[in-house]
Amino acid sequence: MTQVAGIRHVIVLVLVVGGVGCAPVSENEESPAALIANPTGPALVNDQWRIVKMAMAHDIFTIEVEVRDPSAASAVARELIAPLQSQYAEILVYVYVDGEGAGGHVPLKRIEWTDADGFRELAY
Repeated sequence: MTQVAGIRHVIVLVLVVGGVGCAPVSENEESPAALIANPTGPALVNDQWRIVKMAMAHDIFTIEVEVRDPSAASAVARELIAPLQSQYAEILVYVYVDGEGAGGHVPLKRIEWTDADGFRELAY
């Protein structure tokens, strides 16, 4: 009988803890994305490119971006990397053709920046 009571306590605890972050959002409240400003870097989207994914691990920052004009890939990567250089030892930008940033498509190129070696490009 004590095992059943223990299981009930665990279930109740999971439901309570799991429900803590599930408060409804009012339609009048701004979304978290609208509240977060990016004062040191470019916007996530503009007319020429769109960031589809970002990740950070240890001292490495990775960005996946779609570009409308493939010939502007290097310029876009440098624009995205510039505000991050003082914060990371390595920054990788994977550049995709517009509309191919998701779904397993191969990127056009990878632009890598490191504090030690500067910029390097790898075309796929």
